Amino acid sequence: MSDPERAAQAVAEIWQGSAYPFFPYPGAWIAFSGEEPSSQIEFYPQGTELAPLDTSDDYEFRVNRTASSLTPTHIAIKASSDRSTIEKIAAREGWRCRLGNRGGAFDVLDVWVENRLMIEVLTPDLQPAFDAAMNAQRWGDLVEQFRR
Repeated sequence: MSDPERAAQAVAEIWQGSAYPFFPYPGAWIAFSGEEPSSQIEFYPQGTELAPLDTSDDYEFRVNRTASSLTPTHIAIKASSDRSTIEKIAAREGWRCRLGNRGGAFDVLDVWVENRLMIEVLTPDLQPAFDAAMNAQRWGDLVEQFRR
């Protein structure tokens, strides 16, 4: 992230949670959801990579100055905030935010943190359809149908 603190603060606001410096790595921040037990997302400075290790530490931090600003992954999070609140936060931050449809099965609010990391935000009105479509049992059934 170009501004990990700002990204963490805004995501914590979406979650109605809190954000703090992530002291194990300089310049990194962590956002906590407002619900307990909480979920967390760590935001690192641009170019930081986590690399696996075969030690008790399990990973190390690396800096890749030529890394793309886009990410190859995304997450879906549930939020108790309403859609309007999340759209206002995204607009204030200058982030792309739009309602996205996932194959007619459910909708999500696509929030692009720093316009580079997509977070599918599930507001209370979007959660029932998501829960019905995206669960381990249903996904496993779809995989089996695909294999046939």
